[in-house]
Amino acid sequence: MNKINLLKIIKLSLGSSLAIFIAWLLNLEYSMVAGVIVLLTVKNTKKETLKGMIGKIYGFILCTLFSYLCFNFLGYHLISFSIFIFIITYICFLLDIQDVIAMCVVISSHYFLQGEISFSWILNEAGIFIIGAGIGVIINMYIPTNINKIYEGQKKLQEEVSTVLIDIADFIVNPNNKDMYNQDLHTLNALIDSSIFEAYNNINNSLLSDTRFFLNHMEIIKNQRDILENLYNYASQLSSTTPQSHIISAFIHKIGYSAFEAETGNLLLDELNRLMLNIRNQPLPKDRVEFENRAILFLCLIELKQFLINRKHAQILRDNNFYK
Repeated sequence: MNKINLLKIIKLSLGSSLAIFIAWLLNLEYSMVAGVIVLLTVKNTKKETLKGMIGKIYGFILCTLFSYLCFNFLGYHLISFSIFIFIITYICFLLDIQDVIAMCVVISSHYFLQGEISFSWILNEAGIFIIGAGIGVIINMYIPTNINKIYEGQKKLQEEVSTVLIDIADFIVNPNNKDMYNQDLHTLNALIDSSIFEAYNNINNSLLSDTRFFLNHMEIIKNQRDILENLYNYASQLSSTTPQSHIISAFIHKIGYSAFEAETGNLLLDELNRLMLNIRNQPLPKDRVEFENRAILFLCLIELKQFLINRKHAQILRDNNFYK
């Protein structure tokens, strides 16, 4: 059992018990239902809880209104109660607040069992609702932040991107070395999925602060992943290992082992530009095979340039937001 699930269990248990106790102290009938409403109110994130709270307010008003109409015009019997269930279910689906149907039916059943919808009974049900929903919202305002987990996830992502990049560097000079690339690319994709999940959780639990820069960073990482796949596809088309292959492989290794700093990115871009100029100035290929390999290697350099630009943007974003 993980820590967050255990915390949620404790909050639900204590919150429900507290709601029942308060309703009992106020001498409200059906005080146990206040605890049930707590369970129905608490969601996985703060924003979901507040959104659900608004839906429950609508539900309570509609429940009281249609209970009054059905029972006073049709009588207090099972047929009228069944008609009420049909109407409230239809309206809740229409308003996209299906999660309040159970609460509405329970509250209406109290009116049905008492055989009246007087002002005092409406106050009783309103009290139960306010206590249950209110405590549900209050206890769910404390959700441990996952900001440190996101930070660690971003670091692991950058490290895994470098690992895949190094795999490609090895593959350029050793075409048989592709198993590690496939394995590390799978790990990178899994990290991207988990990091996106954590980032959305953080957004939904941050009511006042804007943390969407996490998702902006993730978009850059996904672009880097796509560039790596293009780079690997180009490298797969090489038919031989040339001196230029070793030079480019060594440069890719240098990128993979370099620190994640914006200034380092500038230095690597300058070095890449010099490398591209050097290859342009080399003697022309002697045959078709050498020409095709040189062309593929030059495409690899173009992809590397975009990769370095993206990595520089990613680091600037991290420096400006992640460590404030």
